[in-house]
Amino acid sequence: MPDINNRLNILIAGEGKTLPLVLKSKFLNKLYITSDSEIAGAVNIRFNTFQELAQKCRALKIDIVIAENEKWVLQGISDVLKKNLINCFALPSAGNKLVLSNSFARNLVTKYDILTPKRLAYPNQYPVVVRADGICKIGFSLEEIINIREEISKQSEEIAKTIFLEEFINGQFMHIPSLFDGKNLLSFSNNQFIQEYSKKLCKLLVQEKFNFTGFLTSKLILKDNLVYNLGFSSDFPMPDMKVDFIYLLNSAIYQKLDEISL
Repeated sequence: MPDINNRLNILIAGEGKTLPLVLKSKFLNKLYITSDSEIAGAVNIRFNTFQELAQKCRALKIDIVIAENEKWVLQGISDVLKKNLINCFALPSAGNKLVLSNSFARNLVTKYDILTPKRLAYPNQYPVVVRADGICKIGFSLEEIINIREEISKQSEEIAKTIFLEEFINGQFMHIPSLFDGKNLLSFSNNQFIQEYSKKLCKLLVQEKFNFTGFLTSKLILKDNLVYNLGFSSDFPMPDMKVDFIYLLNSAIYQKLDEISL
């Protein structure tokens, strides 16, 4: 575990959403970034391939890479860096379907008794939700649903094949980020119902062998003390946390998130 005499070199690969948390950490030694931002003391890194980035990380003795760029995450930055023994916080390629495929995510969470809105064969009342991979729209009439389907078909016939309808739940919509260390899941919410949901999500990630260290954001609706999963995102909404951010990341590397209290 880190201590005040063991500061770490951090690379933020992306837009810099976690930058305020990193800069506040007493465990930051040297900061590297891939953006064009001018940040006092930060070193900009340029690369053409993930393999080139891995080589630079090793040469610069970068301890942790925080992959925020969603495109890079989907292209497999985590796989390449971890193959080169570099600690990268990001979903692996094997986890991309959780984010990209609504149907895959829905079927998987249902397997672990996580609630999802009821899937509909035909709309009996309105509004209803029209879903497809990467798409979520609300239809307030049959005509509107038909128009949405036509728009999706024009955009992509492949995506159109994934269209389905689900009930509209009028509750509290939330994006809840979680940090997974391969064994433990730490969700950034003190709501007891979210914590119960997180236990089920942790079981899913462990038993389905999603072996990664990184962030996963759940799209949720809370209604009548029930938590419904609407899918996942690799985006990282900035949580309000008291624990030192780099200490938290290093705890995840050593699979010690169960010892962290928010």
